[in-house]
Amino acid sequence: MSVDAPSSTSRPRRGDRDPVLTIIAFFKFCKALVLIVIGLGALQLVRPEVREQARELFEALGQTIDVVPVLRLLRGIGALAPKSLRLVGAGAFLYAALFLTEGTGLWLQKRWAEYLTVVATASFIPFEIFELTRKLSFPRAGALVINALVLAYLIYRLKNPTSWQKRALHG
Repeated sequence: MSVDAPSSTSRPRRGDRDPVLTIIAFFKFCKALVLIVIGLGALQLVRPEVREQARELFEALGQTIDVVPVLRLLRGIGALAPKSLRLVGAGAFLYAALFLTEGTGLWLQKRWAEYLTVVATASFIPFEIFELTRKLSFPRAGALVINALVLAYLIYRLKNPTSWQKRALHG
């Protein structure tokens, strides 16, 4: 009786799907979508007529709802020079590509995606801690806690393969 090498296309059976990986994948896709929208918006703001319309909108909204953090972020992005806006757009697209790669691999329940997500998530945690020390806020603390939980779960999974992973490894 020989043990076959794991197939690169082996996937869990329908009932063996890890629901937590599916949820993590969904959030990766959501993050990618938000970053694509930010990237497209930043590139649109390079155009003078769009930039002027956005400035007027940000000023009008800023007088009525100045406490919304997203509005402050949008106003800050709108104040950037065209070269900086292109960099924001490119950076947003690069991060979106990373999140789409992670999300797709996790959705397909691929082990390489778990490793990629561990490395990527762990690399962001020091920056999240730094941001939290600069200004303590619920969204920042929540992001750190969620990323730490994702990281802990994926490390646990990598160290303790589930039954479907064992079947894929052992035929």
